[in-house]
Amino acid sequence: MNIDLSPTREKYYSQLNNELDPYIACQVTSMVMGLDIAGFGLEPINDLKCSQFKQPEDKLKWFMLNDPDVQAFWKRNYPDTTIPAPQWAGCMVFAINKLYWKSIIYFESSLRYSTVISDLKSGLPTYISMEYPENRNFSGNFAPIPGHIVLAVGVDHEGNILINDPYKNHLTGERDGFKNVYSLDKFIKHSNGHGIRYQKV
Repeated sequence: MNIDLSPTREKYYSQLNNELDPYIACQVTSMVMGLDIAGFGLEPINDLKCSQFKQPEDKLKWFMLNDPDVQAFWKRNYPDTTIPAPQWAGCMVFAINKLYWKSIIYFESSLRYSTVISDLKSGLPTYISMEYPENRNFSGNFAPIPGHIVLAVGVDHEGNILINDPYKNHLTGERDGFKNVYSLDKFIKHSNGHGIRYQKV
């Protein structure tokens, strides 16, 4: 089996060039990357009235922080938290489905390797929550990451998952997050077991 939904860097998005909180932008960046790769288009996001931002990732984040419906959903479903709406998968699902006027994504609480393979076979990437307890930052200092969003974009003939990481290669520490190779063991070790799935409607 060999599936590659992101053969070139044309639809690879990095969070590090975002204008809004680039170091806390893996959620919106991975979502935009997934929508683009899955073929949903980015017009509903690019058409948002926030001309101060050029990139769709920043526009999506701005929307989630300012749209009254998204904010009401966030406050109702995640009370007594200071963690903003873009960092919650439920808010992401609500915001995207509102923008696209239909249910094109949904939260998956039991995201397994087989689930990702099934999505890839259908021509769809998967938005996955990962953790990296042994992470070191670019300065070499110990900096564990309990939650980070990446996008599964392929599987090679050996069954390794190909991951587009909007920040870096969290397995090697290298700065290039394009199509990082995760063996089954590495995927199981780092996956938090949940994420968001795209669906064709």
